[in-house]
Amino acid sequence: MATHLRTTTSPAPAADICASIADGLASDDATKHLAPLWESLTAKGDALAAERRKLERALGRARARLVVADSLWDPEVAAFGRDIVDKTDGRRDAPPYTRFFKDVSPSAAQAFGVDREVKQGRAWLDELGRNPDEPLALKWSPRLGAVTDRLDLNAQERANGLRALALQGTSEELYVEDINLEIDRLEGDLKKLFAGQPKRVAAFLEPTRPKRKREAGDANEGPEGEDS
Repeated sequence: MATHLRTTTSPAPAADICASIADGLASDDATKHLAPLWESLTAKGDALAAERRKLERALGRARARLVVADSLWDPEVAAFGRDIVDKTDGRRDAPPYTRFFKDVSPSAAQAFGVDREVKQGRAWLDELGRNPDEPLALKWSPRLGAVTDRLDLNAQERANGLRALALQGTSEELYVEDINLEIDRLEGDLKKLFAGQPKRVAAFLEPTRPKRKREAGDANEGPEGEDS
């Protein structure tokens, strides 16, 4: 009679189903002792839904900061490249151009993914650090360091947000598994309480039916519960 929730059911609709079951059980003296468990499952689902909303918003903020950080990193790299080119009078086969851009040009680096941009920025900073007192290092180590550090930090924040959501998803799947287990137990308890009364058993399990079927049943009844 009972229908299990899909494993992909979100916590908010799952909690709504638990709340409906709890109210149905609480409304009958014969089953009201079963209601507290379903109220606790409702509260757990509400908490999971609130946590998901918080994590999704935090991830959205982290992504926004990362996009801005990337937009700051790119023009600094472009300016760094122009400065190096100026120092070689436009030649790309002589130092210091070949010292920094032998393997990748400034324009190509700006098209990298974020993680690779951070790695490339660190490589340039390491090279600048070989002669920290030279004018080139004094000028560009602070500038490249600032935008690369910010990019790195924001990338880590995004990664942390994604990990947190993945863990949240696991908690939600376990929550749905718990509900399905309790649905089976409830059905067994109801059959013991109301042996030979399948309609009465089904009444308490109605919230587990697919929403479209429940709504279709509502539409076929008039305001007093009579067929329209």
